[in-house]
Amino acid sequence: MSSTLLEVTRSAHEDVERLERLIVKDLQNEPPSNKDRLFQSHRVRQMIDTIISTTEKLVEIYEDKDNARKDEIAALGGQTATGTNVFSAFYDRLKEIREYHRKHPAARIVDASEEYETLLKEEPQIEFSGEALAALGLKAGGTIQQRAERLFLTKDTPLEKLDKKHFAKGARVSEENRAAATLELDHNSKEIALIEAKMKKLCELLDEPIARTRDNIVKKQALTYEEIEAEREEEETQADTESDDEEQQIYNPLKLPMGWDGKPIPYWLYKLHGLGQEFKCEICGNYSYWGRRAFERHFKEWRHQHGMRCLGIPNTKNFNEITSIEEAKDLWRKIQERQGVNKWRPDLEEEYEDREGNIYNKKTYTDLQRQGLI
Repeated sequence: MSSTLLEVTRSAHEDVERLERLIVKDLQNEPPSNKDRLFQSHRVRQMIDTIISTTEKLVEIYEDKDNARKDEIAALGGQTATGTNVFSAFYDRLKEIREYHRKHPAARIVDASEEYETLLKEEPQIEFSGEALAALGLKAGGTIQQRAERLFLTKDTPLEKLDKKHFAKGARVSEENRAAATLELDHNSKEIALIEAKMKKLCELLDEPIARTRDNIVKKQALTYEEIEAEREEEETQADTESDDEEQQIYNPLKLPMGWDGKPIPYWLYKLHGLGQEFKCEICGNYSYWGRRAFERHFKEWRHQHGMRCLGIPNTKNFNEITSIEEAKDLWRKIQERQGVNKWRPDLEEEYEDREGNIYNKKTYTDLQRQGLI
């Protein structure tokens, strides 16, 4: 049953996936000792090697240089030399399955996961070939323990100080490795010395700023609460002075009005609102208003209302656009003659405006104000 190429491919993919899950499961367990940790690393390494070898086989199968995989897929689709016959291919496959089960009546399904689970409980077979030794020119023979002891000698002892009995006879490689190791050691020592020299020079250059910073920190730690507050107020005063200096240095050759941000408004906005046009009002004491919008708005403001009240004239819509005292008096005289009224009644005719722009006569405005409604 497993002789077909497609079945081999499926089985290989299954093995790879199962080994990956097994590696994850093994790495999730924290080994209790260094020995168990070493065994775990070797188990994982062996499983990774198995995955690599299986993957290489899969690559060869998918490359299909001999077209075996292609032919097998075609056969499953019923393609033969004489044509396509799906039913023939199906019954041939069915016959092969029945023949297999007839020869193996006691066959059972084997749970491969149980076999792989046992790998997590077994101690891995650790091979020590003595290569980490041949490269150094040392003897690579003897038992595993002897090779390991020989390798551990190089951990704390340089190669040139080891006894000659540990080296292979006529090992020229050991001399070359020794020279290479010495050269690499010298190179590393030079790099370390260069880094130390740079650090020392940098510390010398930053010695004064570091000392000032340290003294400043010690000084602040010794300050009382009153001294800290006084220092903070001094810094705020200095910041305000600097901001005032910045405001005085604002370049404004056209003498444009200041905006909400304390800077001159854009010139196009200045021209749009006609802020370069001056309007004077004699009733307001010859006060100047810049721009048409400000001029129209001032008829409802307190300065113009006070001026009209002083003239004994009601500040109604009839007197909008009137800025001359004589014109206001003449208009008021004509209104009185037209209405046949000789005396102005301010409680009924004088107008007041609240914050929302509603217009009331004096009596109504006063009543609402007393009631707290406006």
